[in-house]
Amino acid sequence: MAKEEESQQRPIPKEKGKVTLQRLLGSAEAEFRARGFERASVSGICRRAGVAQGTFYLYFANKEDVFVRLVKDLEERLVAHLRDASSFATVPQEKLACTYAALLDFLTEHEGVFRVFREAEFVRPEIPRHFYAALAPVFADAVREGTKKGVFRDLNPEVVAYAIVGAALFLLAHYVLWSASPVPAEARRVGMETILHGIDSRAVPWTEGEPDLSPATFGNRITASAETKEGGEATREALLDAAERAFGQAGFHGTSVSTITYLAGVGQGTFYLYFPSKVAVFQELVREVSRELRRGLSGAVAACRDRRTAEVVGLKAFFKWVERHPGAYRILREAEFVDEGMGRWHYTRLAQRYAERLAEGMHRGEIRRMNPQDLAYVLTGMAHLGGQRWVLWEKGTRAGERAVQDHASLVLRGLEA
Repeated sequence: MAKEEESQQRPIPKEKGKVTLQRLLGSAEAEFRARGFERASVSGICRRAGVAQGTFYLYFANKEDVFVRLVKDLEERLVAHLRDASSFATVPQEKLACTYAALLDFLTEHEGVFRVFREAEFVRPEIPRHFYAALAPVFADAVREGTKKGVFRDLNPEVVAYAIVGAALFLLAHYVLWSASPVPAEARRVGMETILHGIDSRAVPWTEGEPDLSPATFGNRITASAETKEGGEATREALLDAAERAFGQAGFHGTSVSTITYLAGVGQGTFYLYFPSKVAVFQELVREVSRELRRGLSGAVAACRDRRTAEVVGLKAFFKWVERHPGAYRILREAEFVDEGMGRWHYTRLAQRYAERLAEGMHRGEIRRMNPQDLAYVLTGMAHLGGQRWVLWEKGTRAGERAVQDHASLVLRGLEA
């Protein structure tokens, strides 16, 4: 470390410094994209850049330092781009639409560094919090202006801002990252229409009236605990239970097989009788947590006769699940960066079932007609980022509780007055 600090104090030749810095940043982005943060290395970055490792330490203290620099540069450029886009519109609705489109366009164009950023919350959790806090005011300012002029309803501007960003992020993930295609115009329209008008078609009466916002509760991943099982089945469940606790607290890369076996009360050799690797037990957890979440959400809304009621009850149930099972939620979010196929599997399965239910609501005239698959990703993205912002980061506060109410109101009725 002393050598690193010493190297940072050496003078950098001005005529070459900027060129070398940009080369290192570009190589770091490529290394992180190809290998992920944990597997990426300073030596790999330097090989891609064609420079000696000593040169790297003239600019950065370590691998995390260059990772943070990439995210910081993305944040600064993106915020400036969004501010510029919003300045061309004078009507609040147009400002939101222009800024939303600019967000999609910018992150599509800078898809590489966007992939790097998505891993940020598992490197240092404060990074995404800072990033979103920098983006939110651009959208929130337009919301405040519209509310002041009477064209928007009186909803928490930050709730709307995070909802817009969440919707955009999941459309980008589905199309740009997982399907290697730009977000189509129809999907973009679904996102903005949901924010402005909500999903309530208003074409048929809401016979159930305002739903009970007290969410149904549903179980943990392990519906039948290891204590009720015997022999090998009980040992396997004990290992899964221990892995869920360990991964939920320390993440995949911060957890070792020895930690899992210690928590399960078995030897390391026993672990490999049931799972060939740490990745294998993580994959099994993703499958089980995903199934339990989908099963729980379906059960929570089973008694709802109207899809609008189901949306609110389901949203509340999801937020409550996030609050009670943050470790399990982390496992689902981290899945994409451990095994991209598993992460995509979870969100694809979730969106498929969700789209079917939304389509049924559209057929009955309860839900505004639009592409149900795109709407499923929009609503999932809004809930995903809203769950982090208002449930995890504001846990137990009145601000969080009020925000959840505004989020549900936004989903149903939209922002426009």
